[in-house]
Amino acid sequence: MVNKNRKAYISPTCLSTNPYPEKVVFAQNSNRGHIYDVEGYDDAPAKSLVNVQCFPLISYLEALNVTTVDYFSLDVEGAEYKVLQTIPWDKVDIKTLSVEYLHDAEGKEAIRTLLLSNGYSVYTEVSAAYNLANDFIFVKDGLLESEASR
Repeated sequence: MVNKNRKAYISPTCLSTNPYPEKVVFAQNSNRGHIYDVEGYDDAPAKSLVNVQCFPLISYLEALNVTTVDYFSLDVEGAEYKVLQTIPWDKVDIKTLSVEYLHDAEGKEAIRTLLLSNGYSVYTEVSAAYNLANDFIFVKDGLLESEASR
């Protein structure tokens, strides 16, 4: 990150599926690691298990004094819906999100409904062969209109 000259932060933690900090068991498996007890995601057997501290997204944002996020990509192998439920949408302005839906036990329609009810529209759905991409791209309502009027 330093060599890319990006304004980014790295934390050896995970996003909580609850609106409070928690410790979870994380199943490590190459690029398919996941919180061990996430319902519906056992098709990637764990190569090892580790304990990980997790925080809600808002905890990271508050620690950095950030209230506006231009782009948020959420791909947490089956816990997307639960992580999205922890976000206090009235406290943070996330303009654009990409959210993977393939492994989520609640399903893609639950994710779509949650984001629509919080003021977002589906800009597009991205998919690729062999399940290499299964994402919604959401845009905050009114964002495209305000950008077009500039």
